[in-house]
Amino acid sequence: MNDRLANSVPKQTLDECGRILGFVHKGTLVFETEDEVALLMDYCIYYPQPDGSNQVTRFLETSPPPADSDEMRTLQAMTHAYYSLFQIKDLVRGVGVEVRDVLRDETGFIADIGLGSSARPNMMMATRVIPTDDFLTTGGAALPVDASAASRIIKALGQTIFNPGAFDFKRITPQQEAKLAALIIRECRSTGMTSHIAYAEPGGPAGVGSRVTRRRRVGRNEPCPCGSGKKFKMCCGRGHA
Repeated sequence: MNDRLANSVPKQTLDECGRILGFVHKGTLVFETEDEVALLMDYCIYYPQPDGSNQVTRFLETSPPPADSDEMRTLQAMTHAYYSLFQIKDLVRGVGVEVRDVLRDETGFIADIGLGSSARPNMMMATRVIPTDDFLTTGGAALPVDASAASRIIKALGQTIFNPGAFDFKRITPQQEAKLAALIIRECRSTGMTSHIAYAEPGGPAGVGSRVTRRRRVGRNEPCPCGSGKKFKMCCGRGHA
């Protein structure tokens, strides 16, 4: 479903979101790692247009799946997705993790086999979650947050309307949430978190078990790193020189 939604993102939205997150350099999308493509596409899918719609709501309006299908249930759940900071409290191996939403001050369970196998208590991450009746799922673009990134994020939030303890994150608007997600993503990128796709202990060494990928420009005729199977120029690189 994410692939179908990503393929429906208009070039204008891709360009605008790329600039907001800092991925556009001299008219070209430049990524530190392939994982940053997932960050950009997740942001694009939920980026609110002036009328309040996003790619999820537009897809429901223009190409609705059968009412009783898994696709419809998934899309409806995605309309309630939100972005936040999470601290891992406990693990259920091979199933998922118990988390505390740092900004909303509430707990929940994220069903994610990978996290349930590799995460550790007290690690932090920034991600969009999709709520269901029984648990949360991630949007597939989680960012590790180490002590340095967490400190920068909290300081940056305190200088905006998103001051923790004063702002009600449960009543956030789509436009505000887009600004919140962009702020968190930019701060994580500034501390190198997208080059350390592993969950680091706050205060501990960043990138435990991580992989570091050199900064590179994706060739127009190369396979798109988003995994669509298309050439970059026909997918996420549409319209970029």
